Amino acid sequence: MLKYALLQTPNSVSHSALRLCFPSNSSLHSHFQPPSLDEAVDSFTRLLFMRRPPSIIQFTKILGSLAKTNHCPTAISLFQQLQSRVIAPNLFTLNILINCCCGMVWITLAVSGFAKIFKSDFQPYTVTLTTIIKGLCGNAEKALHFHDKVLAHGFHY
Repeated sequence: MLKYALLQTPNSVSHSALRLCFPSNSSLHSHFQPPSLDEAVDSFTRLLFMRRPPSIIQFTKILGSLAKTNHCPTAISLFQQLQSRVIAPNLFTLNILINCCCGMVWITLAVSGFAKIFKSDFQPYTVTLTTIIKGLCGNAEKALHFHDKVLAHGFHY
């Protein structure tokens, strides 16, 4: 089973505790059960509205969990809330966004996430590029064009 670590939140947060999911020591060898959709959204929202929000890593963990459990529309919506609070994503956060967008066949938003990688001076890696190509596979011409541009810019798989 899963145990929750309780952390005190600032007085500005209406909830008295923040639940973060961690496997207990006794369950490290058993299968990890991700938090429910409601638990993930609740934790994300509490983190988002803390007086001093934690690092992007905590948000990324929740978004990754949502993506892995096929809650991509929710992950995208929460990512947009991060953006509205001017919390800068990292490369992993953007890869999750791209993966979710491609899974939802929202290619324009996926390409926008890809552009944000370059604007943030991050270096995309194989996972990023193959995810976008997979997302474009509904349109072979666009996928091949993207692949050619990637190679022309010096990226190698």
